[in-house]
Amino acid sequence: MSELRTENDALIQALNGAQAPDELEPGAIYGYKLNDRVHVVDLLDRDRESPQRKTGTVVVEDVASFLHYYGKHADEASEVYVDVDGKRITAVINAHTSIDPRWGDHRLVLQLRTTKAWQEWVGQDRKPMSQQTFAEFVEDHLGDIREPSAADMLEIATTFQAKTKVNFSSAMPLASGDRRLVFEETTDASAGAKGQLQVPTVFKIAVKCLELPVAEGEDPTVYGIDARFRYRIQGGSLQVVYLLDDTAAVLRDAVLAVVGQVETALGIVIMRGTPSP
Repeated sequence: MSELRTENDALIQALNGAQAPDELEPGAIYGYKLNDRVHVVDLLDRDRESPQRKTGTVVVEDVASFLHYYGKHADEASEVYVDVDGKRITAVINAHTSIDPRWGDHRLVLQLRTTKAWQEWVGQDRKPMSQQTFAEFVEDHLGDIREPSAADMLEIATTFQAKTKVNFSSAMPLASGDRRLVFEETTDASAGAKGQLQVPTVFKIAVKCLELPVAEGEDPTVYGIDARFRYRIQGGSLQVVYLLDDTAAVLRDAVLAVVGQVETALGIVIMRGTPSP
């Protein structure tokens, strides 16, 4: 308690001895020292009708918005970077010129987002599912399935059957005089009401990777992907799984396709990397 009272007394004494605040002159820069640090108060912009220069970071969600803002504010020294893994294109509007330094604090960011369909396909990649779960997943994503046809794939998913049988082929003598049975395990798969559909080892999908509007023509962010189809019987129940081919490379390619669009529209080169903070 005595220690607390001592601290309070010291604070009261400091406040009582503090200098009364002075009236600040409009349009000036002031500095004050607090806890051995110098703090700056800049009043220049506060009394002006407009700031002295442009600052801040604007985040947009499509290429058209990026092109519009960049075209309005950029100059010959502006720089553009792409963080491919982060799916982010950043323009430093007031970047350094070849001669003079500039603040680099006026920025434009195009933050690319993956589509819900892409997230769902990648989210279930390599995860074993029951036949019912897989059938429901296929039904919810019929529009993405290309080969076999969506109708055939749904029928395969709903009528898929697999039977495992074991054939004992021979008995091998061991050095001890015992004999070891050799057996062969096979799994037969069929699908369709009468078993007439061939169960594919690979099915093909086409998925829009990035959430970007496309005015006309072919969407550069729609990619065809092979999905390897696998199944197994565990504990008497059927488990199915699909394995998508190199989704990371597909997503990187989709981001670079958008980079190509921006480069072509603006006539610039976008650097790979991130600008300094």
